Amino acid sequence: MIFDILCYIDTIHIEIYTIFIESLMENLQLFTNNSHKNQINYKVAQTLDNLFPEREKENRDISEAREILGLLSKEFDDTQIKDLITEVQFLTESWLDDFERSIFNGLTLQELFHEKGGL
Repeated sequence: MIFDILCYIDTIHIEIYTIFIESLMENLQLFTNNSHKNQINYKVAQTLDNLFPEREKENRDISEAREILGLLSKEFDDTQIKDLITEVQFLTESWLDDFERSIFNGLTLQELFHEKGGL
């Protein structure tokens, strides 16, 4: 039984690896043809977005932050914008936790729900 499960897991890993290699080979074939540089960039970006969906969300977050910052955003590169987003998210979450603790007798909503057997 355990052997069957391990074989199944190995099969899934092999299938994922095969899909990755096929996609990589497709992109390498495009790379050898210099007349398709735009298509190469698009295909590589598309493959990376398929493999790592969080990249798309990260790019969307950066675009939204640039839109909010307006002209000020031109003074920052993408890495700096990403760092700003992370810092603001951390601050808002910690402020929200502090606010919840002040209302719910020292507990956050997550802690309260977990204590009551919920989430």
